[in-house]
Amino acid sequence: MLPFDQRTGKIWYDGTLVDWADARLHVLSHGLHYASSIFEGIRVYGGTPFLLKEHIARLGSSARVLDFALEYGDDELYEATLAVVAEAGITEGYVRMNAWRGSEIIQTAALKTSIHTSVAAWELPEGYYAAADALEKGISLVTGRYRRPSPEFAPVKSKAAGNYMIGTVSKNEALRAGFDDALLLDDRGNFVEATGAHLFFTKDGALHTPTTRCTIEGLTRACVLAIAEREGIDCTVGDLPPEFAGEADGAFLCGTACEILPVARIDDHYYALGGNDVLRRIVTGYRELTEGRAEMRIR
Repeated sequence: MLPFDQRTGKIWYDGTLVDWADARLHVLSHGLHYASSIFEGIRVYGGTPFLLKEHIARLGSSARVLDFALEYGDDELYEATLAVVAEAGITEGYVRMNAWRGSEIIQTAALKTSIHTSVAAWELPEGYYAAADALEKGISLVTGRYRRPSPEFAPVKSKAAGNYMIGTVSKNEALRAGFDDALLLDDRGNFVEATGAHLFFTKDGALHTPTTRCTIEGLTRACVLAIAEREGIDCTVGDLPPEFAGEADGAFLCGTACEILPVARIDDHYYALGGNDVLRRIVTGYRELTEGRAEMRIR
């Protein structure tokens, strides 16, 4: 895949569409040194960014958690995203929206730094998040050695770049060990999520998912909960210890990038994907949403 700094096209940068190669920041930007940066990932289906307003709202919430305000309003970011997608001629793709503190000062405190924002988009190649046959075969997960911190110890409700370093290290280690991704526990030793996606289990025709005490409020997760409610599938949200992986009869991840991704293995527990009616109904329901064949209010 072509490195991102070598691509061509347009990126919306601080209010203006600029050439891809000109969307630069200084190496002494506060966001690079102190992780004062946030982001959103948005899928494009049929040329339309999915849940765009909800993603923009979460970007603003993430900024407030990190103690800064965005320079652009929701409407302007909405129109900027549509402009970037149209400029790129994307039908099926991905949008990355970022905001970060600038280079006026390199100290921990950053009350007087400027705030910058960018929106970029690109086509998604097959197998971008997982193997092309992952929907049929499922993926394998291993419990990672690092834990998500308590909300008392870190700004876990912000989709902040710094919150993902645990995910990067954990997924690298999982891949080296022959797995596809890592599952992370919280400070109490319960399941939280994978490195960049929320976790659901199926058991006896019902869904079970961890609380979001130590992570962001997932938009795809909210879609799954809404689909389950519409379909009459019971869903329990609560603390799930690692032992629950052996009690469940199935599992899947959900997120903007991975969509609904079946899990075939967690550590030494294996799941048969065939015949899992709950998983099938969730996959079908989510596809209907992204293809515009169904509408659903998420909360």
